[in-house]
Amino acid sequence: MARRIRLGIVGAGIAGLTLARAMADCADVRIFEKSRGVGGRMATRRTDAVAFDHGAQYFTIRDGRSRAALETAQADGVIQPWTGALATLPDGNLAALSGGDTTRYVGSPSMNALAKAMAAGLDIQTDAPVEAISGTAGKWFLKIGDRREGPFDWLVLAAPAPQSALLLPDEFTHHGALAKTRMNACFTLMIRQTEDAKLPFAAARVDDPVIGWISRNNSKPERPDDPCLVVNATAKWSDDHLEEPLEDVRRTMLEALQRYIPISPSEAEAATIHRWRYANVDRPAGQAFLLDDVSQLAACGDWCIAGRVEAAFLSAAALGDALKQIVKVAP
Repeated sequence: MARRIRLGIVGAGIAGLTLARAMADCADVRIFEKSRGVGGRMATRRTDAVAFDHGAQYFTIRDGRSRAALETAQADGVIQPWTGALATLPDGNLAALSGGDTTRYVGSPSMNALAKAMAAGLDIQTDAPVEAISGTAGKWFLKIGDRREGPFDWLVLAAPAPQSALLLPDEFTHHGALAKTRMNACFTLMIRQTEDAKLPFAAARVDDPVIGWISRNNSKPERPDDPCLVVNATAKWSDDHLEEPLEDVRRTMLEALQRYIPISPSEAEAATIHRWRYANVDRPAGQAFLLDDVSQLAACGDWCIAGRVEAAFLSAAALGDALKQIVKVAP
């Protein structure tokens, strides 16, 4: 029987957590996450009594494998359908937000609830930004601040493609695929409303040069009742203004929002902004994962397939299948 491999994973988003769970029966797995919590863009920010899902707004389940994997989470109420009306602005047309083949799911009671459930029992170090990778195949080390973690037989980058490209050593043979991948930024505006505007929709797609999405976050299941809005800028506008001061971005997004929804001066003053450098996938790698069995390095994530939460799961699940086959024949 092959010995258990030592597997290091960089990134505790859906891809990293999926891979860790898939490999737990044949590897000693440790995950390193730069943020304070797990979930990546499955993120929730709490301010006083308000919760903002300021990353991924929802996810769909189209593939049978992901549906099967999420059966327990759905039965436990960790994920729930998000129902209500979806508007198209500025024309105001309404359609069902959830129903038929386009059911939209959210974590409950927060978007990161699914990631927290997946993280249970895993060895995860948070607040652990990886600065460099050193070593050789079968003996990889991670530099995190003034300490070195390892050695690891295998290292997997489950981070956005540009970050993975910077960290992966030259020995990794798939740098070309990483360079081909293109990801978009996204600015998220979060507004606590002083009173419910009683908007006729739960969320809206917006045909606007600045903003592309408005969500009444309190319309999601198990959220606090206090009314609040989450507003996303378009990918193009976000890319074009990525390095601008956040206060300038905040002001411009507020001006755009008020073309569709009235915002009081006090609401505008208290609004906060978040910048995601790598939020959407414009051009995927075109393969389910990147694996180099000579260097014993790999990478996975939604950017391999498409900009969807489910794509992150499928990428990592497929990589787990491939790694298990290699481990079975390892000495």
